[in-house]
Amino acid sequence: MNLSFAIVFVAWAVTASAAVNSSDQPPLPYLDWGACPFECCTYRKWQANTSVTIYKSRNQNAEVAFQLKQGEWVSGVTGVVVTNQFGVSKILKPLELGYRPKDLKPQLSLTPGELVYTLHYLGEGFDLFWYKGKTYSDQISSREPDPDPPPPELNIQVISLPKYVWWAKIRNKAGLIGWTDESNKFNNQDACS
Repeated sequence: MNLSFAIVFVAWAVTASAAVNSSDQPPLPYLDWGACPFECCTYRKWQANTSVTIYKSRNQNAEVAFQLKQGEWVSGVTGVVVTNQFGVSKILKPLELGYRPKDLKPQLSLTPGELVYTLHYLGEGFDLFWYKGKTYSDQISSREPDPDPPPPELNIQVISLPKYVWWAKIRNKAGLIGWTDESNKFNNQDACS
């Protein structure tokens, strides 16, 4: 085999391998538009429980759109959860996992050693996760990574947790619109309470 052919073959093999594995991990940052990331979370009329700065874009260094005072009512219009670092979970035992909207049963049959990439918490113990180019939801969440080696009763080992921020789009009574990543400063977001 001549040297130029070997170089071309190696370059092709690396490119082909990258193409095959490119969807194994989610693109970052991952934007989940419309997400409202906790149990019964809903976009509707929200009340500020303290003063809140609303920015013109999804950036705390952006120009201020308006300020809210404690007790002021606004509309939570929509939002986006921005995942800057995905979490990694390893399948330890054969497992049925992964729901998509309107599914009645899990869509994936996973085997030990496979990895899923968590994107953010959804609520009720469910996470949004990425597997081979698609998103699914299921109960993976953990408050901290599992020990290594994992306890024998685990089906999934949480190796790392995702890092994400929830930005909510807000409209005030004057019709001004802006963004906040301080959604914890509002009441009336929980449709179950």
